[in-house]
Parts: sequence; structure tokens; C-alpha cells
Amino acid sequence: MNNVFVDLKENSYDVIIKKNSFSSLNKELKERNLYGNILIVVDKSVYKTHSTKIEKFVKSHKGKIEKLILDINESKKSFETLNKIYDKLIKKNFGRDSLLIAVGGGIIGDVCGYASATYSRGIQFVQVPTTLLAAVDSSVGGKTGINFGSVKNIVGAFYQPKLVLIDFNFFTSLKEREILCGLGEVIKYAFLSNNEFFLFVQSNIRKLLKASSTQINKAVYESVLFKAGVVASDEKETGLRKILNFGHTFAHAVEVEKKHQILHGEAVIIGMVAALYLSNEKGLLKESLLLTYLLLFDEVKDKIKIKGLDKKKIINAMKKDKKNRDGKIKFVLIKEIGNLVLDVEADNKQINNALNNAIKFFKN
Repeated sequence: MNNVFVDLKENSYDVIIKKNSFSSLNKELKERNLYGNILIVVDKSVYKTHSTKIEKFVKSHKGKIEKLILDINESKKSFETLNKIYDKLIKKNFGRDSLLIAVGGGIIGDVCGYASATYSRGIQFVQVPTTLLAAVDSSVGGKTGINFGSVKNIVGAFYQPKLVLIDFNFFTSLKEREILCGLGEVIKYAFLSNNEFFLFVQSNIRKLLKASSTQINKAVYESVLFKAGVVASDEKETGLRKILNFGHTFAHAVEVEKKHQILHGEAVIIGMVAALYLSNEKGLLKESLLLTYLLLFDEVKDKIKIKGLDKKKIINAMKKDKKNRDGKIKFVLIKEIGNLVLDVEADNKQINNALNNAIKFFKN
């Protein structure tokens, strides 16, 4: 078992990374004194595949426990879904000592996290991510929220879970596209961390795409370990934590422009390629390194459908990004592995060139 401790000034917590760890969830809750009434919120598609283990947990819990199954996708990351959680909590008389457990991907985690942050001014919250993407990204760090209109995650709060439990058994039912989405974030950590992890990801990219257990286990552990370190040093994203947005300024805009037909992890892959080109355009990244880094994406680029991207709409969507300051688009760019530059501005011509080059890369 590989545990990662997210060491914060307040509200520190464990991330348990272990095959079949969901079977010991009641034990883990008891050890951390996470008592009180429980509402377990489960993604409908996850429940369909893993109902036996979820029902076993529900039946084995000795206290009051309620279950809410939600049919969820990016378009339902909304106040309407949030209200369903509030409604269940209120109707079942859940108080401030309650515990909300999110079982699903990043959307379930984000919405449940925000519900936990706001219901009764804050209740306890546990994340059980069931996708590779959620495991290495949204489940750790305390970012919660919902979309509003066409703007991603514009309504939200920083609210840390009491525990994150990653069970690799949930990954066995993931489709290749879902694995690819998670791999997008793993690749991001490869750029942010060090040459050793970058080379590991680069040399094992095919095995990672097949969710080979040994490689996936290491990729998840190293990704969570890196993110935990960043979050511990900058919980509220005032400085260093901004590096985690590498590729995301482009990515969020691509998601919005394509009305979420391109999934988050796919958009992150597109966004990182665009960010590499923009880094070169700005004179930060040498041409030789640009070409070397692009090789990492050769195994995945054919799996991403990038037809019909409207560059003007993408730039307009970027102007609404919550990371902007003083009305200016801010990018996280790269000089070399582990050496990122924050809050870089670029003009429309430079952004257009980066997007054009990224689109050509995925079409070739």
C-alpha cells in the first residue's frame, strides 16, 4: 500500500492508494473518527458496474446511511445537481456532523465537495475517485465547484476532504478514452516534476494506455505525491500551485468551444501541446526541446478528434477564464522539465500561432 499524506497547516489528510481499498472504507472511517450520518453519492455508471461492492459497504455500516445515485456529466455539473444533494440532506435531516462520500469521477467529486463546503456551513467530506483522471487530479487539493453558463468551475470553494481513497479495482471497468483522459494529467505531472518521471511516462506510454497495473500504480502514486507537495506549499493557489494549470488555459477554452464533446483530459493534452508551442513562440522553450517533448504525444494524438476547432471562439472563451487578472489572459509556460513560468501574457497573434501549430500536430 502506498499512502500519501497531504500536509496542510489545517485539515491535513491521507490519500490511500491500494487495490481493493474500498472494502476497508468503514475501517478507515472509524480510525479517523469520521462518524455521523453518511450520505454516499454515487455516479450512476459506476453504480451499474460496481453495485455489489457499494451495497456491501452500505449494509456493513452500523450507523445511519443514505444513498443517492446521480446520472452525471459535464453539462449536469450545475446548481440543479447540487440542489438534488441539498434536497436529500435536508429531507433526511442531516446535520453539521454529517459525512458526505463521493464515489465517481471528477464531476461527482467537485459537486459533492461544493455541497459539503456549503451545506450547514460545512460538513465532512470523503473522496473515492473511480477514474484515473479524478484519482490523479481533482480528488486531491480541495478544489470544489460547479459550472455556470458556459464558464467552467466559476462557482466553487477550496474545501479539503477528510480522506481520499483510491482503489485500483475501479479502473478495471474504464474504457480506453477514460484512461486516455487520466493519462493527460499524468503527462502534465511528467512535465512539472523531473526528468526521471518524464522518462518513465515516455517509455511506458503504451502500457499506461492499456492500464497495465504496475505502471498505472506507479503513475498514480508519483502524480498524487507531486500534487500533494504542491498543495501543501500553496493550498489556495496564490503562487506555486498555479503550475498545475499547465495546458489548462487552452484546455478549458477548448472544452467550452466544443461544448464538452472533447473531454477534460483530452483537452488537457491539446492544451499542453499548444502551451509547448506558445512557450517556443515566446522564446522560453528551445526548438530542440520542443521537438523532443512533442514526441511524448505521438502515441496519443491519433486518439483525439480535433475537427472543427474555432480559434476565435477559443480565444473568447479564454477571456472568461477565472485565472485571468486585470482582464488579461495568463498562461503557465515551460522552459524545460520542472522549470515552469507563471502568469505569462501573450498577444492574439502568438496565441493563434500556437493553436494553429497544435491543430496541425494532431491532424498530421
